[in-house]
Amino acid sequence: MVTVSIQNNQANYAVSSGSLSKQAKSSLEQSFQAQKNSKKKQNSDNHSLSYYKNDIHKDELVQNNTLAKRIGINIEKTLDIPLIHFPRGLGGAPDYTFFEFLQTAKFPYYIGGPILAALFYAGVKKDNFRSAGAAQKVAKHMALGVGLYYVGAALAKSIINNTVKASRGVDLKQPYAKYISKSSKKSGAFQKDVEFHTAFESADFTRTDLLYDEKGKTPEEINKNYIEYGKKYGIKEDANNIDSTIKPLIKKTIVMARAWQYALTAFFVTLGVGMANQPAWDKSSAEGFKKTVTEGIFGKGVKAKDRLHNAKVVVYDYMLKPFGKSFTEFWKGHSKGSSIAGKSVILATAAATLTAITLLLTQTSAKGHKLETTGNNNIKEGQK
Repeated sequence: MVTVSIQNNQANYAVSSGSLSKQAKSSLEQSFQAQKNSKKKQNSDNHSLSYYKNDIHKDELVQNNTLAKRIGINIEKTLDIPLIHFPRGLGGAPDYTFFEFLQTAKFPYYIGGPILAALFYAGVKKDNFRSAGAAQKVAKHMALGVGLYYVGAALAKSIINNTVKASRGVDLKQPYAKYISKSSKKSGAFQKDVEFHTAFESADFTRTDLLYDEKGKTPEEINKNYIEYGKKYGIKEDANNIDSTIKPLIKKTIVMARAWQYALTAFFVTLGVGMANQPAWDKSSAEGFKKTVTEGIFGKGVKAKDRLHNAKVVVYDYMLKPFGKSFTEFWKGHSKGSSIAGKSVILATAAATLTAITLLLTQTSAKGHKLETTGNNNIKEGQK
């Protein structure tokens, strides 16, 4: 038996020139196709965003849901608002979707706060130092309020998401790539191949169909994701109908979680705005912050060691330190009335957070419900 090793370029030439037998050609072509499929599968296993944007032809979950990948998706979705969704909507694109409408509605939310804070600086009178100082102080607290508003909203959503993800396995931030056929697009230059949605956006738009493993051959393999959810919910059931049992619980979890996210946002935003108006931020020099960032971190000729040190100074001295002091000042207050208001907001936020976590853990558990599966796989849920 003779083994012949042929390099890829030589084999390509041989196949195209017809110098090999039909059997050899077929074998080599199958080998090349296998390598191509293997490479494509490897790329899909890497789960880069470019894969979902260029190679998919069906809706599928975004794998390896890392923070970096979510940031990339959010940046792309944010840039699509002014660059794609607005032009398409203003131009009356016949295929304009409800998803695009919701994305467009976020635009005022993103720019409204910063513009409001900037208006105070625009009214500063340069010829009157007293009024200029007062206006700058108000603008600074306004800008901090806007910043802590977004921080509070993000924190509220993160608390709820981490609670349901750890207890039930439901990741409210789980993205999926929605494939869009070009043939359905009639908007010229604004065609898209894919949109990134959230799999557990709401009870009406839950993509539980994407949780099945299409490559599975047995019920255990096909429903392996549902079996994992079942363990989180406290259900041990035959793999044939575990999916129909889990779906109502997932939807209930989504409804409660989304509602509590918005409810907690009101508490955390109030807390953030209250902290933004404390004297601790006045002691933190905006000029010092700006100088440290522009000259100490991004300045020319600064050593890497010094850049790192200055970055720590910015985070600790200009962010964490005044943040902690402002919380204490908000609790203590500067008068009897402000003390009562500060304590009320802080305690109410803590109580609401504890209530949300407790209800999510108890009300979404299968142990507190009696689940019955009817013959047509409709689920009836009743309290025990």
